[in-house]
Amino acid sequence: MKCPSCSKEVPAESRFCLSCGTPITSVSQIPTDIAESPQAPAAVQAAAPLASPVGRLISSDSIPVGGFTPGMVLADRYRIIGLLGRGGMGEVYRADDLKLGQPVALKFLPKALADDPVRRERFYAEVRIARQVSHPNICRVYDIGELDGRHFLTIEYVDGEDLASLLKRIGRLPGDKAIDVARQLCAGLVAAHDKGVLHRDLKPANVMIDGRGRVRITDFGLAVAAGEEAPSGDASGTPAYMAPEQFAGKGSSVRSDIYALGLVLYELYTGRKAFSAPTMAELRALKESATPTAPSEIARDIDPIVERVILRCMEKDPRQRPASVAQVAAALPGGDPLAAAIAAGETPSPEMVAASGSTEGLKPWVAWSCLAFVIVGIVAAAFLGRQALLYRRVPIENPPEAMAASARDIIKKAGYPQPPVDSASGFSADEEYFQYVQMNDRSAGGWERMPSTAIGFWYRQSPRPLVVDSSLLTGQSVIPR
Repeated sequence: MKCPSCSKEVPAESRFCLSCGTPITSVSQIPTDIAESPQAPAAVQAAAPLASPVGRLISSDSIPVGGFTPGMVLADRYRIIGLLGRGGMGEVYRADDLKLGQPVALKFLPKALADDPVRRERFYAEVRIARQVSHPNICRVYDIGELDGRHFLTIEYVDGEDLASLLKRIGRLPGDKAIDVARQLCAGLVAAHDKGVLHRDLKPANVMIDGRGRVRITDFGLAVAAGEEAPSGDASGTPAYMAPEQFAGKGSSVRSDIYALGLVLYELYTGRKAFSAPTMAELRALKESATPTAPSEIARDIDPIVERVILRCMEKDPRQRPASVAQVAAALPGGDPLAAAIAAGETPSPEMVAASGSTEGLKPWVAWSCLAFVIVGIVAAAFLGRQALLYRRVPIENPPEAMAASARDIIKKAGYPQPPVDSASGFSADEEYFQYVQMNDRSAGGWERMPSTAIGFWYRQSPRPLVVDSSLLTGQSVIPR
């Protein structure tokens, strides 16, 4: 372990730096670090130690002076406003882009690491990887530049506060705000994972909340492609938010990002870290064997569904965690637990199916009312339709079926004894009669006094399929209006 002030080695059991006396409070405060690859050359292994801790421990309203003083113009384009923060992978400054007229953040690789090929390649990789992901909940990385041998990134400036300082200031978030932040975190991680990018350093200090309450995931300095082979024994990340398999040097996966997400959600709802230990060895032992305090024992009002999701994300065995962040989002309150269970390859219980059904569709009383209305409508339409048929308004001795049978007998007698392939029948109206009644009889019973000659019955049959003239089946067979 290294002192965050002077970067000198500190014994694991020591609570203070032996060189400068800085208190070493907890390994959960140790900054993001990059594990050296065993295959790296000796010159790389002897690189200068990392600088001070990662994370914005200051707000954008309190801007101290760093390596560049406010007002300096860099590369004839960026005017420095002030220092936002320092971390193991560089210093971040707020600046104004004079060409585009908008604020940006400049992240500089420390001078001590500028000649380190491993650190420099990681710096370039941050740009390549971060630019693959474009999402409202991901902080955008614009470009990379160089100034007097110092490499820097231009990043979207987020005027807000990081989640770590927010939780330190107010404790835990209210339930409604916490679920909103959780959903946005999931959305950003889903976008990254969809592009095959693992963050590997998700923690409250790398989550910004802007002035409108929107979440931005930042710092892809340790991000890798999902299929990328990590060096044997790789343990890059922030110890307090690393999964047990990362401590064991087994590399990262989507499920290790989900583990870190569970730890962040734990802090969102409780205001406390799930694991805290004075030494690295003790922290690793806690994550491998101990069970964190249930969130409901700290925050009594936490939704049991949220607690279940958090604890599942923090399972020690990666196989017991959700397979994707999308499953986490679906399992949160307001999501679709049935879809989450199916996506996870689980068989939904009858209770889950019933609960899922109660949140969608119509209420029972509304559904029954609509069904009754439809049935009444069908009955009324059938009754009124029968009343509207012309042949029921005309004194006809035989029904249509009898007249069709008579027509078939007539056809046989005419010399067509073979049964037809197709047939059709219907009624045709006397248009001249209806026009006369419409013009000369406005009384209510005018349509009731129709002679039998007002309509005629027709029948057709053929040894081939028939195409019925639609005019014989529409307006002429009903009362004109």
